[in-house]
Amino acid sequence: MCVASTRNLPKALALGAELREARKAKGYTLAALGARIGRSHDQLSRIERGLLGITVEDVATVLGVLGVQGQHRNDILQLAREAADPNWVATGVVRHLAMLTGYERAASRIVNVEPLLIPGLLQTMDYARSVMTSAGATPSEAEQRATHRMGRQNILTRARPVTFEAFIGEQALRYPPCDRAVMLDQLHALLKWARMEHVTIRALPFDGGYSPALEGPFILLEFPKGPSVVQLEHYRSATTLTEQGDVRDYQAAVDTIRQQAMSPQATERLIAKLTDEVEST
Repeated sequence: MCVASTRNLPKALALGAELREARKAKGYTLAALGARIGRSHDQLSRIERGLLGITVEDVATVLGVLGVQGQHRNDILQLAREAADPNWVATGVVRHLAMLTGYERAASRIVNVEPLLIPGLLQTMDYARSVMTSAGATPSEAEQRATHRMGRQNILTRARPVTFEAFIGEQALRYPPCDRAVMLDQLHALLKWARMEHVTIRALPFDGGYSPALEGPFILLEFPKGPSVVQLEHYRSATTLTEQGDVRDYQAAVDTIRQQAMSPQATERLIAKLTDEVEST
């Protein structure tokens, strides 16, 4: 059933997430499914976490046991065929979120560069819902996705939290894509996040000249074991980079952005000032 290690490969992680969701939808535990197909709990767990490869033929066997049919089955089999690809453009939001959530849970350090929006892991429920609705999500879709985003914040509040560094464009702080009350709560939330020891927030000033951040948002994820990866955020899609030459370019970009950004203390003063201004209007 199993092939070589696929640690940190984006399609392998997405394939594992799809298999896990299909298993849970049918009410199978890892042990129960393993007993049906003659494989161990540990093997299935590693496959679902994207750490161990699985052949296309054996994916088809698993899907047969779970009763997955039609286009959904075809999509999962296509993922299995491409699981060893190092880079991936993921269209849509569901598969991308499953992959990103898996990366976030495994990461030891995350750097998020966001020139125009508040980083997702720092957003309030109302801010996230407002942005998603404005981007075309239905109210129910926005509610579901925003709730999922709030759940992802567990990596910042758990017993051993991830180290998180956010670079936020001054535009995102001064000209929000939501109403005044929503942004006021968001600014208060940023101040709370900034006071956590493992969270660093730094603003990128308007007058800083050229910055790699102007090229668009991205997330650099570092792991205790295995190579780093980069997520490039697009409208309703994302690109995952695992080729280490590409990743090194983004690590160099982070070094440049870090030099250009305000200090954490100056950023906190700016956010507090903007909070006062919003409260007084």
